[in-house]
Amino acid sequence: MSFKDVIGQDAAVRILQDELATGRVNHAYLFLGKEGVGKKTLAFQFTKSLNCQESRLDSCEGCLACRKINHANHPDVKLLTIEDGNTIKIEQIRELQRDLAYKPYESSRKVYIIDRADRMTPEAANSLLKTLEDPPEYAVIILLAEELNKLLPTVISRCQQIHLNTLTREEIKERLLESGIEEEQANLISRLADGSLGRALELSEDAEFMDTRSSILELLISLPEINTIELFNQVDRLVSLIEKGFPLFDLILSWYRDIIIYNQGNCEQLVNYDYLERMKSQQDIYTIEDLVAIITLINNTKGYIDLNVKKDLALQVMLFKIRAKRCK
Repeated sequence: MSFKDVIGQDAAVRILQDELATGRVNHAYLFLGKEGVGKKTLAFQFTKSLNCQESRLDSCEGCLACRKINHANHPDVKLLTIEDGNTIKIEQIRELQRDLAYKPYESSRKVYIIDRADRMTPEAANSLLKTLEDPPEYAVIILLAEELNKLLPTVISRCQQIHLNTLTREEIKERLLESGIEEEQANLISRLADGSLGRALELSEDAEFMDTRSSILELLISLPEINTIELFNQVDRLVSLIEKGFPLFDLILSWYRDIIIYNQGNCEQLVNYDYLERMKSQQDIYTIEDLVAIITLINNTKGYIDLNVKKDLALQVMLFKIRAKRCK
């Protein structure tokens, strides 16, 4: 793999290759972008290019350094990610600092990639800050994050920011077609992926996703008329889906956004375009103001759950409020 295989991130690649060409490599980078747009792929490609024994602006894929990085056994390249719970903890940062005290074993630089850096605990982030303030000359630390506002401003200020784009539907569809997905399915998945190639590839391999998606959309369509007992029963199922990693909130948001888009007559932009006929039945149930309020409610509920509010309670409140927002 080389930089040309990093899809849809030409601007980011150009910045990094310019730095490789001039030798002005920063000690810390912050790669920002949605999950699945290629942050980790770009970080490892940059790491290989920094350590490649044959090429200066890209990886050769054939030298010992490139091969070791590809097989995750290069002694000077470390990946930190969430190991327990949903945060990166201070013990992991301290281990990084202990390792960083030793000079590189085989390369001129030691590279540390911190995945989901926006999930560091405050203690971990403050500990990392000390390293970012005075790193050894051979260190390169790459933070991967989705939400900038969850990082300490002092950490952000000590990193060079590289922003990654969401991919277009056509870019995602083309890659899916190349991987052997049929065109109709590739077209639908490219819409559901919301600009993330990583998510698109996951969906293409998830045999149960489409069935689960259909059941969720049917729930949302019937929600204005659903009784309270059934609503409570549905909440238990939704909690289970969240705990399994199902992108529940993204799907729910896409449905109500689609209703707004449909009301505006812009059907080409619909995500759930295969539910167009069912969508028509929803356009007279909610006003635009209701739909905007519902979208805000869904985003707030997701935020509460991310902060460890009880999932079942948060979902119950959300569904009851959505059910109440309908035209009389």
